[in-house]
Amino acid sequence: MIQAYGLKTHIWNNNLRCIMLLVLFPVLLLFLAFGILLLWTGFTSDMSTEQGLSYALNTMPTAAPIALGAAGGWFAVAFMGHQAMIDLATKSKSVTISQEPVAYRLLENLSISRGQTTPKLKIIETPQMNAFASGIRDKNYTVTLTRGLMNNLDEDELEAVIAHELSHIRNRDVRLLIIAVIFVGIFAFVGEGLVRGVFRTNLSRTNNHRRSGGGNAGALIFFAIAIIAVSYLLAMLTRFALSRKREYMADAGAVELTKNPDAMIRALQKISGRAELQHVPAEIKEMAFENPRTGFAGAFATHPPIEKRIAALVKFAGGRPDSQSRPKKRTAPASQKSGARQNRPPFGKRGPWTRGN
Repeated sequence: MIQAYGLKTHIWNNNLRCIMLLVLFPVLLLFLAFGILLLWTGFTSDMSTEQGLSYALNTMPTAAPIALGAAGGWFAVAFMGHQAMIDLATKSKSVTISQEPVAYRLLENLSISRGQTTPKLKIIETPQMNAFASGIRDKNYTVTLTRGLMNNLDEDELEAVIAHELSHIRNRDVRLLIIAVIFVGIFAFVGEGLVRGVFRTNLSRTNNHRRSGGGNAGALIFFAIAIIAVSYLLAMLTRFALSRKREYMADAGAVELTKNPDAMIRALQKISGRAELQHVPAEIKEMAFENPRTGFAGAFATHPPIEKRIAALVKFAGGRPDSQSRPKKRTAPASQKSGARQNRPPFGKRGPWTRGN
């Protein structure tokens, strides 16, 4: 199944999109800086539209290094501290193997079988059912699960979801998502701040300029706001660089890893309608296992409908949409767990991912 979508081509496209976003970022930033200069000129001077445009153009060589330097500093801080920001926004907490042995063991075993570094495991205490992967490099890759997901999925289904998130890491989806989140976040912060500032400003000064013939400040301000709005819109549209195909690819990668398409189908069925993460920024929701959107908003969705993901698993992986969940296992007493570990065969004879351990 994974070959049908072209894994190497997908990874190459993700790397190319990362480069394109990094190139597009300073271009849009300069466009935004030009709009801000026009806006400042309109509010603080009596220049006409032509004079204001000329002044802003002549000022750009001085303003551009400042704007690029400030944004570069922001980008560096966000790039290095993005996980802390995500944790703060989602209220996720790190857990250890003693706190969440089932999820931790599944994550560790799947990572070993894939030959990749085991990511950190974090939990969001919410009844909603969702998950996401984050990070830029091996040292800070993280898989985050919700409490609702862990409580409502059987072990095979939870394994399928974790394998899906590990596939996002392997496919370089996570790196692209993080760059896009940082990119859009800068423009969202500046754009929203400017909108609030404009509406809080007393525009009677502009009207007075216009009535006294002291310049066409109103037209200049309108032109500046239009430029700022276009740059903000273009930045928001970068989410279309996040192809819907990445979810199909991650589903396929999970099936390749677990050899259990039925578990992935059941997980999707259970998560459907129960995935909405409340009070979480939209940019982070784009990273989630499922990001439901309905109506007109569905046209801009970066996740394919769950029904289509299930249909792909049935068609390409031979999955069954009517399979049954396994009963949850009872937790063994600590003494029994200790004895089981002592009697376990050596690691080299049976891999920790081998079913039946």
